[in-house]
Amino acid sequence: MQALVILTSLVLCVTAAPYDVKVCKEMIGKAGVSERFNETVAHAIHSLTVQGLKMFNPRATVNNGVPTVNHNLKSKDTVLPYAPEDPLGNDFATQPMNAIDKILSTLGQADDGLGPNWSPIERVAHNFHMNDLWSRVLHVFPDVQINPPSPSACDCLINTSANGIRAAVQWVADHYATGTPITLLNRPIPKLTDAASWAVWKDRLLHYYDVSSLVDAATYIYCVTKDM
Repeated sequence: MQALVILTSLVLCVTAAPYDVKVCKEMIGKAGVSERFNETVAHAIHSLTVQGLKMFNPRATVNNGVPTVNHNLKSKDTVLPYAPEDPLGNDFATQPMNAIDKILSTLGQADDGLGPNWSPIERVAHNFHMNDLWSRVLHVFPDVQINPPSPSACDCLINTSANGIRAAVQWVADHYATGTPITLLNRPIPKLTDAASWAVWKDRLLHYYDVSSLVDAATYIYCVTKDM
């Protein structure tokens, strides 16, 4: 199944329209997307899953073409060409407890999605942050649906190998090997151990919550989900 998904994603990449930098810059700009979209979109999607995509389109499947960090960071391919399935269990009554259960149940495993440098509380903070961010993106998503990007702009946005989005996701995967990157700005961040370090983490976690970053992510997700 995974091989079929990868093959489908590669076919989509091969058959994509040629990427004209000048034309795409104009088309993407007209769609209201910022010039740093590769950074903002990569942050929003680097750990996206089919379950996350279903927030925007219930018909979402693994055939989505969204580049994400491979949960198995020991794989030679640390970036997948699609957002994978990653369902929660149901041993607990609430979604937050099932999320915590999933995070803590994979501690120390090769496919935990973050690598060896994150403490348990940092893993929980990252997971809850990404779900919170997707909820924020969902708030601006209807505005994108009302005034959608052109088909040409979408072609440019989903060509992630050419437009820098995939490279930015690769940056995240590479930096998981040595640290706990919260933004793509390559700034050092303290270990999350107390209120003072949480203040730094909170500031970093909120870095991409500005309207421009949310619109960038919503526009990209619109483009990848609109025909599902």
